Amino acid sequence: MIAPLRILALAGIAAAAVVDLESRQSASQITTVDLSVNLGTPVHRASGVLYGVPNTKNQIPSTFYTGMGFNYLSAGGAQFTGSTGWIFGGYTGRFQDVLSNFQTARQFGAQFILKMSDLWGTDGTQGSNGVYPGVNTDFTEFDAYLTQLVSDLKANGMTTNIKLLIWNEPDLVNVFWGGSMAQYLAMWSHAVTFLRTNLAGVPIAGPAFAGAPTSSNTWWTSFLSHVKADGTAPDVYTWHHEGSSTDATNDLQNSQPAMVSLLNQFGLVIGEFIIDEYANVGEQNPSSAAWWISRFERFNMSGLRGNWLSGANLQDFLSGLLWKSGSTYFGNGEWQMYNYYATSMTGHRVATTGSTDRLMDNYAVVDTNIVRILVGGRLVTGTYSLQIKNLSALGLATAGTISVLTRQFSFAGTEGQEGAPTDLGLVAHTYTGNVLSFPIFQTDTVTTWAFEFSF
Repeated sequence: MIAPLRILALAGIAAAAVVDLESRQSASQITTVDLSVNLGTPVHRASGVLYGVPNTKNQIPSTFYTGMGFNYLSAGGAQFTGSTGWIFGGYTGRFQDVLSNFQTARQFGAQFILKMSDLWGTDGTQGSNGVYPGVNTDFTEFDAYLTQLVSDLKANGMTTNIKLLIWNEPDLVNVFWGGSMAQYLAMWSHAVTFLRTNLAGVPIAGPAFAGAPTSSNTWWTSFLSHVKADGTAPDVYTWHHEGSSTDATNDLQNSQPAMVSLLNQFGLVIGEFIIDEYANVGEQNPSSAAWWISRFERFNMSGLRGNWLSGANLQDFLSGLLWKSGSTYFGNGEWQMYNYYATSMTGHRVATTGSTDRLMDNYAVVDTNIVRILVGGRLVTGTYSLQIKNLSALGLATAGTISVLTRQFSFAGTEGQEGAPTDLGLVAHTYTGNVLSFPIFQTDTVTTWAFEFSF
């Protein structure tokens, strides 16, 4: 963590030194903002959560939901102690958990994604007793499950504000799927046909693969070829980004255009993309989360935070944004960053670019007489630069001096309570050529910053 006095001293270096820093840096170390490009009203696209919501209504105070911009929840009763799923004697307990989660999502105007495979009983804890639909092309038990599920969804008003995710991470064979790829594809087509016949109009999401789309991933190419051939393409395409921070495919900058290319290749409609699990456990801190936010905002995709807790904790703590002392919840440093993202970054979005090394990025908005920029590094340290272009779009001169306020988001771990970001004060920066540039000193991998200036 950088001490406030040091960051002020560094941020306040002479204009000539800043110019010299810029002349020595390559594009790999620069992230930019273009104030002339209006990208529309913010909807905090990265504010979804995977599980993380208790089945006891209002257990988590409402301010924590509204404060982080809660707008998507994906759940299916995984690891719920009251029931182990359809294949282990029935899903009554799990369905009540799902119903409670759905009602909480609806209470806050969030969309709900139902993980149907959790209700079936394959949540990673099924072990060798797991049963997978379509063995020897027999769907008798699966049809009984689907019939009951459709009936329960209708009876409980769960046909709007919901998307049906048929199977979670089937490409993780022997973890969430125990059959062949051919059996999975047959199951997919059977389920889609049944649901579209008996629950018309409810969107179907999938395939929810753990692996990102690439032309070399046979799960993806086989799936897309199959759904094109039999007309069972999902309404919403979903996949996960929870892998290594150094894997180039584990990045929307790679997977979004790859997905578009694959859909074009197979002649499928390019619709909505949702990442219903993002960020590995090491990336759940203010800096890396801000990096992910920047990606979701640039590619206009919705994202749900991955959840790396287990057991009872899996369905609590808003996927690791909260912790509690006794029964009293508090926000950690990452929640404080999401709170700023959801509640302070209002007005309209503007265009940004990340550094070409893909390790530093930003998300920026312009509101009435103020610019706010949230930066984030993906588990990186070092000196980067923020370039803010086309200041004249705000009515400012093409050269002059601007005073920039820095806010610091600190992090003491998932269980560490943090207050609002630290106000590090104003520093005057001179600029020319319609571009304001100043350095970002990233001395640890978890702390991050927001910059603000008035006009």
